[in-house]
Amino acid sequence: MKLSGFFKASLITSALVLAGCGGGDINVTPTTNDNRVDNSTSNVTNNTGSDNSGNNGGTTPPPTETLECASYTMDGAEFKGKADNENKNCIYSQAFASNAKDITASFLIPALPNGGAHIFEGALFIGTDVDTSNGGTIDVNGPTLTIEAGVNVAFTKPENFIRIARGANIEAIGEVDKPIVFSSYAEFDGDDSTTAAIGDWGGVQINGLGHSIRCSETDANAGMCNHKAEGIVSYYGGNDPQDDSGTLKHVVIKYAGYGVEGDELNGLTLNAVGSGTTIDYIHVHNGFDDGIELFGGSVNISHVVVTETGDDGIDWDEGWKGNGQFILVHSKEYGNHGFETDGAKKDPTSEDGQGLVTTVSYPTIANATVIANGKEGAEGRRTGAGMEMKEWGKAKLANMLFVNSSTEAGAGCFDLYNEKDQSGAEGVHANAKAGDITFMNSIFACGLNFEEVKTPLTGDLADFNIEQWFLAGEMNKLIGFSSFDNVLAADGVSTKSVITDKDGNTVAVESAKLSESNSFFKDVAYVGALAEGEESTWSKFVAASIARTK
Repeated sequence: MKLSGFFKASLITSALVLAGCGGGDINVTPTTNDNRVDNSTSNVTNNTGSDNSGNNGGTTPPPTETLECASYTMDGAEFKGKADNENKNCIYSQAFASNAKDITASFLIPALPNGGAHIFEGALFIGTDVDTSNGGTIDVNGPTLTIEAGVNVAFTKPENFIRIARGANIEAIGEVDKPIVFSSYAEFDGDDSTTAAIGDWGGVQINGLGHSIRCSETDANAGMCNHKAEGIVSYYGGNDPQDDSGTLKHVVIKYAGYGVEGDELNGLTLNAVGSGTTIDYIHVHNGFDDGIELFGGSVNISHVVVTETGDDGIDWDEGWKGNGQFILVHSKEYGNHGFETDGAKKDPTSEDGQGLVTTVSYPTIANATVIANGKEGAEGRRTGAGMEMKEWGKAKLANMLFVNSSTEAGAGCFDLYNEKDQSGAEGVHANAKAGDITFMNSIFACGLNFEEVKTPLTGDLADFNIEQWFLAGEMNKLIGFSSFDNVLAADGVSTKSVITDKDGNTVAVESAKLSESNSFFKDVAYVGALAEGEESTWSKFVAASIARTK
């Protein structure tokens, strides 16, 4: 397959321009042209049907199986993909899907034989995007995009992405041996001269009707929460913490995160997504920005692997109050923090922080592993600091394992970053002292355990000692770093059954059990994301995820 006029040279390889590490997002200015026109001309060569020559060297060609491409009917017209010349992939022009078109019909993307892919030349927007402040009404029974197990979906342009509008749904349910893959066209173009790279396409964005701290309680009650999402303008937020936007299960997202209209996009962006939504068994690899970013909402996440993303593995903000368990972040080549966390946009004690529909971010996370080496990349940042908490956030953290060989500032395993919080009564240091940020049954195997305080602490916080605070938590341990092998099994990611500290001493390990107080959690006998020798669907998913990075 060849693209006519397609800018393959625009694949983002070494041109990552990332921001400094002081706890912030990456902002990029896209250089592509605005393509908000419905263009029915495909840039990929399509199969137009029969062989017009009438013969094939005197022989009759064998019959070929007709591909079943996705189709839908909208406003009385049918739109359908076409098979390419090799009869392997389905191609969808901008008449089928583009960033100028909200698809309001439900449809199915079927599995194709022989590793074929569904290739989109435009963005795929499901459901009508609505700003209720302009008189619009959200269709809470909007369309559903259903994707079968084993489907490959690819995009030809960096600025194109998948967006699920408020009220719409996505049902993408794969299997451990047949995951659903969202990726770059370069993986399926049959051209050995192109290689998939970070930022080849936009990513997956779900806009929900859950709570965001950007919305007031008054506006939420009136149905007037309309916060602008990153990328091409769309809206999220509402007053339904249990909102259901569908299911992503056994899903792989690769080479995503291109900047669109001045904003960076993540592998998976969850905007005010409710707890009725299922996010389970997700692998994000080589994204330009964060692996998964959660803006408010109460959706839960589980069985997540993030490998070598440009910024943070998991990033939460705007009052997210979900749960997370079994999370692995591996950052030895790219990446900033394993977790970057924000609580709010305004000081909760200020006038602007009053009367909001929800309070600051306060999730519970258990059994997460962050693996990093603090390598300094060309962009000037160090990979894989463990976790940064800032901007009035709170969290309960259990069975965490942070492993980092670096002793350099900026790559520490934990940071209470108080540039905005300073010594405020509800800043991160005050929250830690009050027990609203807690670690339990957690291990840091790090060259540098904690970052220096950003803004000197005063008043009641002047004597706050972060190391003493951490060690006061139940069964928390600082064991130092001498080798990844002291902590990690032969696969490089599982928690070793016998952990030793930097001096070779065996470390007693006991895991926290959370299921009695929160039914979301499963009780396990180890810290970190996965146990050495574990045989389960999760262990198979992790092994497959790591294999994809090779």
